[in-house]
Amino acid sequence: MKHTIEIFRNVFRMNVNKTIALMLFAALLNINTAGAQENRSRQKASGNKAEAKPGNSQQQPSRQSNTRTNQVNTPDATSNRARVSNGNTKNRNASNGTVQKTSQPNSGRTTANTARSNTAGRTVAQGNRSNYARPVYSANNPSWHYTNLPRRNSVITTVPSTYKTINYGGDNYRYNRGVFYRSYNNTFIVVAPPIGIYINILPVGYRRIMLNNYPYYYYNGTYYDYRDNNYIVVSPPVGAVVESLPAGYETLTIDGETYYTVDGAQYKPVVQENGEVWYQVIKAN
Repeated sequence: MKHTIEIFRNVFRMNVNKTIALMLFAALLNINTAGAQENRSRQKASGNKAEAKPGNSQQQPSRQSNTRTNQVNTPDATSNRARVSNGNTKNRNASNGTVQKTSQPNSGRTTANTARSNTAGRTVAQGNRSNYARPVYSANNPSWHYTNLPRRNSVITTVPSTYKTINYGGDNYRYNRGVFYRSYNNTFIVVAPPIGIYINILPVGYRRIMLNNYPYYYYNGTYYDYRDNNYIVVSPPVGAVVESLPAGYETLTIDGETYYTVDGAQYKPVVQENGEVWYQVIKAN
C-alpha cells in the first residue's frame, strides 16, 4: 500500500493529467486489495489444514478403544453360550429322570392336590397324582369318570398291595384309593362303604360339592362329610349334582324317563350349561 501511495505522489508531481493519475491510482489500489484478499485466503486454508491434522491423530485412539471394547465383549458372549449350554444340560438331565417334576392336571373342576386345603385351612387331600390322568367325558356312559375302577359288587381275587384295613361295625374293610372291599369266600367283593365309616385322606380325583352352603366331598358314588379331622361317609344328600356315577349302576325307566340307581340312591340326568349330562340325587338310600 505504501508503494502505491508513493507512486501516486511521483506521478502527481509530474505534469500528468490529473484524471489519468486518479485512474492509475484506482487501478493500483484494486490490484493491492485483490492481492491482500488472496493472501488472507491462503493463510486461512493453511490454518485449517494445520487444525485438521491434530484432530485426525486424536481419532485413531478411538478406533483402538473400539477394538478393545469388542475384545472385552467376546468373553461375555462365550459365557452366555456356556450358561445356555448348562441350562440345556439341566433340561436333558430332567428328561432323563435326574430332576423330576410331575405336572398336575387342571380339569377346571375341584380335584385333589398332593396337599390341598379348603377354605377353613384344613388338609383335605393328600396322595400321589403322578399316575392320575383326567378321564374323558362321555354322554353315553354315566360312569365315564370311574371306568378304570372295579365295578360295584364285582368279585376280585386280590386287593392292591397299597390297601388299608378299616374295622367298622364288627367287619373288616379294605380300602384303596376310594374303593372299599370286603372278604367274600376267600376272595374280595367291591362294596359300597357303610354310613359312618371314615377315612382321613380323600382319594385323588374327588369333587367338592356345595349344597345349601355346606360342603360335601364326592368320589365314585360315595359322599363324605368332614368332621373331627376325618371324612365320614354319609347318605347321598338330595339335590346334589355329580358328573359321573360308579360302574355297576342300575337303570330304572319311569314314564319313558331313565333314572339310575346306585347303592339304593336314585339319580336323574340333568343337562348343564356346557351341554354335559350330569346326575342329580332325587332319593337318598
